[in-house]
Amino acid sequence: MSDHSLNHSDNAKPANPVKTAIMIGVGALVVIIGIVMLANYAIGTHEMGTTSATTNTPDAINKRITPAASFELSAAASATPALATSSAAIATVTAIAAVPIVAMAAPTKSSSASAANGEGVYKGACIACHGAGIAGAPKAGDKAAWTPRIAQGKTTLYDHAIKGFQGKAGVMPAKGGNVSLIDADVKAAVDYMVSLAK
Repeated sequence: MSDHSLNHSDNAKPANPVKTAIMIGVGALVVIIGIVMLANYAIGTHEMGTTSATTNTPDAINKRITPAASFELSAAASATPALATSSAAIATVTAIAAVPIVAMAAPTKSSSASAANGEGVYKGACIACHGAGIAGAPKAGDKAAWTPRIAQGKTTLYDHAIKGFQGKAGVMPAKGGNVSLIDADVKAAVDYMVSLAK
């Protein structure tokens, strides 16, 4: 029986070198096509010609984190501050791709209206980052995160919120990325967030 198995292996035909070369060539071609397809997929998912230095500039970051809609208050709502800050105010929402502008009612001199305006600005512009702690933003109401910032003084907080700031923990875009806000609205929003952290 063992002689029979030895004879069987002796009867095997030698491999045809042409067929072997063709199979190796086809295999190599499949591998090369696979690599090219993966490279095209990888390149197609990223912007060509950009580097991390250009994609992490304050302007590029502001473009990525700005809201995608604007809100316009009707004339009746902006005429009376109480209506402008109430939830019953009539608002027209206009979707604008990559050009967000939030039109807010002008701040009043009354301290109670100012606090409501700060909350409104926070809910309209600041909550996007400060609500969830995105991009290193301290969460509203997080006493531990806000205490060292509050210790710097309101002047510094106002300056960073209005002009923008890049620190070790993250980036604060100027006016929260909403350049249509007036300085008084930004300050009111800062005051509101500080009050939540006390």
